[in-house]
Amino acid sequence: MNVGGVEEFAPASADAAGADVFVATRELADLAFGDSLSSAPCMSGRHLALISAESLRMDLAGTLHQRLGDYQLIELIGEGGMGIVYRARQISLDREVAVKILAAGPWASTNFVERFHREAQNAARMQHPNIVAIHEVGVAEDLHYFSMRLVRGETLANRLRRDGRFTPRQAAALMIPIARAIDYAHGLGVLHLDLKPANILLDENGVPHVADFGLARRLEQELGVGEDVSGTPSYMAPEQAAAGAKPISAATDVWGLGAILYELVVGAPPFLGDSAETTLRLVREGTLRRPRRYVASLPRDIEAVIEKAMARDVSRRYADAAEFAADLEAFIAGHPVRARGLNPLQRVLRWIGRERKFTVAASLACAGLAAAIVVSSRTNRSPCCRSAISARTRRTAISPTVCRMKFFRTSPRSATSRSCRVRRRRNTRVIRWI
Repeated sequence: MNVGGVEEFAPASADAAGADVFVATRELADLAFGDSLSSAPCMSGRHLALISAESLRMDLAGTLHQRLGDYQLIELIGEGGMGIVYRARQISLDREVAVKILAAGPWASTNFVERFHREAQNAARMQHPNIVAIHEVGVAEDLHYFSMRLVRGETLANRLRRDGRFTPRQAAALMIPIARAIDYAHGLGVLHLDLKPANILLDENGVPHVADFGLARRLEQELGVGEDVSGTPSYMAPEQAAAGAKPISAATDVWGLGAILYELVVGAPPFLGDSAETTLRLVREGTLRRPRRYVASLPRDIEAVIEKAMARDVSRRYADAAEFAADLEAFIAGHPVRARGLNPLQRVLRWIGRERKFTVAASLACAGLAAAIVVSSRTNRSPCCRSAISARTRRTAISPTVCRMKFFRTSPRSATSRSCRVRRRRNTRVIRWI
């Protein structure tokens, strides 16, 4: 979907890549149209819910440059599984916004309308600089819509297609604010459940914004067994692809963050089959191929972060998106990441690589000290030095005799003799030691 002024993946026919699209099914038709399936109008012998997205887009294109409540629709900028997005001008506030209109139009079922409004409510609860803000929800001419901030730029998916994979540091720096935004959403009890490059909008300054909470769920809801959770196959966690076999939790979004990081540094999704069914089977049963298999120069720390975020065992993943972001920050700072344990030698080498200036200064100081010790040792062993030491020793040896002559006149002979003998012995020891 193109949300807020940028392109996003849209529903497509089954011949499109299965990992990047949602395939129209009878279940989706039931959700969108409910009991109206039997009475809703048809186009070319097919029900509206089962026609292609392109046909639906052209059908709604007639509303361009027309009023929709307080909004003047200007141009179509994107479409997705639930709605179509226009760039519009809000007349009362004289500002440009993005307006998302429910794709099923006036034939939408109650469940589909509730799901559409739930997306708006979940996004409206969040006031975060890296989450697309929702302005208003309304109904006009039997069309359900909500308006949101218009992000001028492109999707992360478009950037990848145009420029190719990111460098490890660029990828880590981009993912940190995204992970922080998702952690913020989790703090408010909201799971995104559809994290992918197409739902990350990059503004004109390259700042990422998380969009499209159409599949979002509340954490307090009883999710899990029997619950059918949709998503984009290439980026779905195993518990999400297994159609309710395992509970859905914040770890499901952590997997999505890891999948985006994988594609940023490798240039391709972690799982991609010939069809949506093949991709889902790979997600459920396949083994994640190590990123360094495709990019041999990729730092092992980044690979470890990806593998921990995308661990099949939920208990082995990061506990939350904040831990994921913290490891990426550690990688950028040159610190060890929690996802990869280091032995003492590796830690020392990592510290040396991080503190290069201090290491060079300390090395120079140690080298200077060692040179001084060597020079001093060689000097003490020279003949000239030994002659000087012998001369000092002789002068020291004579001093007791002088002492005895001085004390002979003022002190008893016995005391003087003992004192001089003691000093002579001490000096003899010094001479022998030298």
